[in-house]
Amino acid sequence: MGNVKLPFGRTQVSADEISELVRVNRASQLLHESGKTDSEDQIRSFIQTVPDLLGWLEQHGREFPWRYTTDPWRVYVSEILLQRTRGDAVAGIYDEFFSQFPDPETLNRADEKDIHDAVSSLGFGNQRTRTLQEVAELCHCEYGGDVPKDLEALKQSWRVGPYSARACLLFACAEPYALVDANVARVIGRVLDYEMPTQPHKSKTVYELMECLVPDDPEIARAFNLAFLDLGALICTPDEPQCPSCPLEDCCAFAATRLG
Repeated sequence: MGNVKLPFGRTQVSADEISELVRVNRASQLLHESGKTDSEDQIRSFIQTVPDLLGWLEQHGREFPWRYTTDPWRVYVSEILLQRTRGDAVAGIYDEFFSQFPDPETLNRADEKDIHDAVSSLGFGNQRTRTLQEVAELCHCEYGGDVPKDLEALKQSWRVGPYSARACLLFACAEPYALVDANVARVIGRVLDYEMPTQPHKSKTVYELMECLVPDDPEIARAFNLAFLDLGALICTPDEPQCPSCPLEDCCAFAATRLG
């Protein structure tokens, strides 16, 4: 796997190209409405560092098996398995799970105990089993064995929220959606000195801000989102952020305050 090019998307891009693919004015307006007087300067400074961020991803991005596929079934189910657990834990059961349940029909016909046993190591076994059963029924019975390509349809199953649905469309269908999870919210909140709500993944304003900043190009959007996810997991951590190692340090309000 080490010799295989990671499917991070397009990581070689200029700041000028990024600026043409994002909505600077609307992002600046949203930031201004949060109380920032120099919002446009902040957004443009951030855009200048995006090429460094994507270059960092190319060098340091995490290798997970679900990043090597655009198969909608594997992507959709992987996002469900990843809820409230660690990536390495899901990686540990990934091959065995999809060998046992390679498609919606197989999972839909499976015994509940077999599904539970397959995912119990991830925690929340009963909830995860129920979600997987509903996903399998949705795909097999309502969509003829295919994963739906509609955001609202993907959210029909229990505990499949905006993040999982958007991630499926982004990573499997190459649609340039923005993702918001704890890592993304922490990074963008620190960089732009933007006060995040208690549940940013449920905030329409936070999603709109990120939608403005995600480049309107599927391959760059893929890289952009993965970079935020990995930067928040590896560098911009909750308790011990490694600001000197961060590709966004030059534009980050948090780093400027922390490092003086």
